[in-house]
Amino acid sequence: MDYDLFQSDDDEDILSAYLQVSQKLPPEPQVQLQLLGNSDELNVATDDDRDALDMLPEFNCSGRDTSRASNDLPNTGFVRNGYALDAPVPRSRLDRLSFNFEEGQLQVCMVVRYLQGEACKNIQKLCGAVAGQQHLQSKSALSAATASWYEARQQVTHFYHWLLHDVQISEQWHIISPGVRQLRELLNSCLDASAWRVLYFAEHVKGNECQAPAYQLYHGALEWRLLDLCLLRKHQTATGEEEEEDQLCYQTQLARIFDDLVLCANYHYRSKHSAELLHTSAFVCRCSKELWLLLHQQMGLECAFWPLFHRAMQRHKTQLQPECGNNATALAYHEFYAWLRLSLARLAAYGADGLQLSKPATVGAELLQTGSLLRQFLACQPDEQQRRVYLCLIAPLQLRWAQPDTDVLCQLWEYLHRMLNSSFSMQLLEQLPLICTSGAAYVERYRMLLARPQMEDLNLSSFTIFVLLLGKTLQQLPSLGRTGAQKLMGRIFSKFSAAKLLALNESGIHHVIELFLCLLLTYAEFGELAPKLRELLLCLALDKLPPARRQLAAKGHMALLLLHAQRRQPMEDYVSKLLVQLAVVRNDVDVGGIFGATLQPIFELADDCARGEQLLVSSWLTHYLEHSGQAAQERVWQALHLLCQKLKENPSSAMWDALQQHVLPQLRLQYANGYSVWLPKLAADFVALDKDRKLLELLLLGTEPANTAASAQLLLHVLMQQQDDAATVAVAPSVLVIQVWIKSLVLLTAQHESVLALTPHVAQLAEFRALGLDASSLEGREPLCAFFGALGRRAQQQDAVAHVRMQLSHKLHGYVAHFEQWLPPALTEQRPEIGARFYNFLAIVIYNCATLTYVRSKPSCFFHLAMVRFLLTTQLQAGIQPEGRLPQLVHKIFPVLLQGIGRLPYRTDAYLGRTLEQLILHWTPLFGFTSNVKLVARPFATLLQADADGELAQFVLQNLASQFLGVQRNQVGANVGLILMVIQQLFVGLGETKDAPSAEPQLLTLLKAVNIPLLEHIMFVGELEPSRIQVLNLYRQMVHLGVFQRSMAAQEICSDDIRSLAEKHLAHCTYFYFQMLIKLAEPAPQLVAPLYSFVRKQAVNVELKRAAGEDVGIRKCLQRLQQVLQTAPST
Repeated sequence: MDYDLFQSDDDEDILSAYLQVSQKLPPEPQVQLQLLGNSDELNVATDDDRDALDMLPEFNCSGRDTSRASNDLPNTGFVRNGYALDAPVPRSRLDRLSFNFEEGQLQVCMVVRYLQGEACKNIQKLCGAVAGQQHLQSKSALSAATASWYEARQQVTHFYHWLLHDVQISEQWHIISPGVRQLRELLNSCLDASAWRVLYFAEHVKGNECQAPAYQLYHGALEWRLLDLCLLRKHQTATGEEEEEDQLCYQTQLARIFDDLVLCANYHYRSKHSAELLHTSAFVCRCSKELWLLLHQQMGLECAFWPLFHRAMQRHKTQLQPECGNNATALAYHEFYAWLRLSLARLAAYGADGLQLSKPATVGAELLQTGSLLRQFLACQPDEQQRRVYLCLIAPLQLRWAQPDTDVLCQLWEYLHRMLNSSFSMQLLEQLPLICTSGAAYVERYRMLLARPQMEDLNLSSFTIFVLLLGKTLQQLPSLGRTGAQKLMGRIFSKFSAAKLLALNESGIHHVIELFLCLLLTYAEFGELAPKLRELLLCLALDKLPPARRQLAAKGHMALLLLHAQRRQPMEDYVSKLLVQLAVVRNDVDVGGIFGATLQPIFELADDCARGEQLLVSSWLTHYLEHSGQAAQERVWQALHLLCQKLKENPSSAMWDALQQHVLPQLRLQYANGYSVWLPKLAADFVALDKDRKLLELLLLGTEPANTAASAQLLLHVLMQQQDDAATVAVAPSVLVIQVWIKSLVLLTAQHESVLALTPHVAQLAEFRALGLDASSLEGREPLCAFFGALGRRAQQQDAVAHVRMQLSHKLHGYVAHFEQWLPPALTEQRPEIGARFYNFLAIVIYNCATLTYVRSKPSCFFHLAMVRFLLTTQLQAGIQPEGRLPQLVHKIFPVLLQGIGRLPYRTDAYLGRTLEQLILHWTPLFGFTSNVKLVARPFATLLQADADGELAQFVLQNLASQFLGVQRNQVGANVGLILMVIQQLFVGLGETKDAPSAEPQLLTLLKAVNIPLLEHIMFVGELEPSRIQVLNLYRQMVHLGVFQRSMAAQEICSDDIRSLAEKHLAHCTYFYFQMLIKLAEPAPQLVAPLYSFVRKQAVNVELKRAAGEDVGIRKCLQRLQQVLQTAPST
């Protein structure tokens, strides 16, 4: 292609013509110049230019167009400046033309020819640059290539604007039209399919500042096509001649523009994946979009655009005919068709002025040919991915941009109903569609999907998209008409029968559920449609389905039932039929779980329980609660709690009877065995609804709950309800409140949230305040000590006469009623700290309220129950070792227990004395659980230090020594070593506290209790027994104690005890007595030496009593004793 082809060879002629015009010389005959107007006409045009546009519209690209772009069209474009194919083009001022000629010069014919030649040259320059043919350019063309490609495009565009707007040109159009036709033919020849393949994507965000020749040629071609069409339209209308040739030329060029734009859109489509189409505009840029909009608005009638578009698509299909034999190519064609059609339909959002409309007008369904094209698409057997994309492309047409077409929905149903059992999956990993977890989840899911403004989610199956499209179409019932809706319903119902429903697999049942839900959620006449759909769903008899399908059908039933509740529709008949089917499958737990999961949303809507909700509370619910897990029960308890709240506002005797019959027994059982936080709340609800006001005591005084906090939580809920509405809530007795509070302090801690919440209620009770306690007194570490201490002090007051003490004792036993049930054995094993708190509680009560806990000859008193059930059990007295940490627990509380019993008449009451002896006998050997002697002796050391008068300590230690230090036939008991270590540690402890004022009284008490048993142990135990040496070492330590050496009373006690033993045993056990003195004289001669004369005198008396003269054995013993005393070191 030679760019010198259009170089003008008659430059001299152009110059001469210009001089003639400028100098207004009369024309010379030999120069054949023809002017295109006169001065008068030029003046008229100048006046009209005042109302003309001050610009020459052009395309200025803003980058890639998107389907979300919703801004108005640019002000510099054609649409915003009034351009249209069905109206006269607005005038523009021509003083902005890019020609190097003045206005008068443009009237010269040679100038017109020159500009035409320049336009052709610029078009070829741009085409050559795009095609890469710069090597063919001449030197002059090569130098021109350095100029801006935008200027080349602009000159051609301005040439068209000049032809379109110049008045003089219009009058001489028959002279200029051949050149314009030549320019048009050049454009047609240059812009073929191969050129558009390169140009279609030539958009740029820089707009006309872009120097790429492809960009300038692409946007120039759009401008030139449009202006050429406007030029043809103008001169065809201006002359009033409806010549067949002109009309044919206009229609041909119009069809060519359609073909070019469709071709560009097809190239654009081929660069996209199917999934991208939903979010991509079919227009490469907003410039092509604006040209489409001008075509869309031609002749002022939309019906003129769509037939032209469909014919263009048919021509495009003809061009693809060699490929369309392939099924994949045919499917791609239909997909492209739907994509481009949707983008064009969205142009209805713009008005003739290029501004967006608030309410765009819809297109008739027959104009878009949606139904016929869908039929062709489905005939090509598309796969799931293609169906999803295609349905997402036609959905906006069906719902927004066009009038709803029932034929589309009918075709889709006819096609898809045969595939109900299909999973509609795109991958092998997708085996099942998205199945919701419950009926409520089904309703929520499809309500949410129907509320979406757009349907562009390819994660949804094609069937789901169809049912959503069906539902959204039904929502437009006023515009669709009742006849159209009934037609759809008839088509749908005709495909179902009991046999077909039972033949459905899991996928099929899921698809039926989503179809029915979308119909019910969108159809206006719910009461008319719901009975039909639920009867169809009831054809899926639960006993005829395998477990998986049975559960899925149950979800569908509960979804429909929830919709009945939401629409305030009666449900007695429906629920009755469902429960019959559930009973046939023996109240299947899995199905029951699906029913139970939907109870809460149904009960939320049960304002008066008058629509059959009470039928849902029946035997199946009891069976489900018995056999389901804790997590499943949680949902049911929560739903029932909500229901009880409704019943408090609007009582229903039928519902309350159902709850009492089917829920209350299971509630009491689960309250005792379960751990759900909803159980105390629900129990409090039942207490509030109970008219007999006995349920609270049954729950609190019955079987102890496994959940240690349950009683406190239940009582707390009851008290809070009592504060809110005292008229309808059972009043909890004060004794019961204090009892639960005490039990909670034992089983929980004072810092537990339930105890902290319950304590203020306890502090407000009159019985509590009568003890002189307030809330601040309970803020200590152990509120139990404060409470029982105050109760015990109240009983010890001087004004507390016998009947007052009796009343206090009754109250105490009421506070701790059934305490023996508070600590199940299993709980002690699981939570040892609760066992420790419980035994601490026993000690606290006995120590602070001993006189109140013990009632003589009453086996049910606290003291007796504590002993026989926990401290002196039958197993313990039978010699069975207690399990776990029980010895450690009793070891800790042992001195407190002993001091508590010490406040009772244990010396005069045989039961108390025997109980005290048994405690010492059975528990002391068990304290050897550690090798720490100091820790083992701690209970007795504590008692010795705490007993001011020493009476109790002497009694306890005397029993301890007498029971364990006795000797049978020279043999000692099994625990004598432990007891001797304890006694030895007591003496050592006294030595460590030698400066304490109480050391000497404690020593005296200790000696009074254990000295004689120790001495007798030395007398009668075998010589080789370790315990004998242990006792002798004990005496060795004792005599070296400072407190002993300073205490004459202690030494006197030792002397008296030796004298009493001489009087008791010397006559019958002479040898054993002297052996004891001899062995004792070795470590402690100071104890024996002062008594030698007494012993000698007693020995003589024994000889006299025997009347046998001098006893050689006695004399040898006296002699041996004297030798030992003489050799012993002086103290």
